[in-house]
Amino acid sequence: MNDEINLLVTILYNDTLLRVALKCKDLPGDCAKYPMEPENRKTIHALLPLHVRSCGPIVDVEDLFEITVPNISVRHEPAASGGE
Repeated sequence: MNDEINLLVTILYNDTLLRVALKCKDLPGDCAKYPMEPENRKTIHALLPLHVRSCGPIVDVEDLFEITVPNISVRHEPAASGGE
């Protein structure tokens, strides 16, 4: 198991709930243990990308065991020639 902290953060955007996975190396103080405390929510909110942060406030934070990012291989096909 690694030393990273994985969270599932729920943001309120208008009338919609957005869920974002957040992976971080460490969190200050008891932020990981009590993520919904106002000062801890503020810290977690600051770690989110700006386009997510601007959507709205955090309404829930859950602990995730692991976040994995699959390796995606993209094969580029040569462009078809226009004339025969």
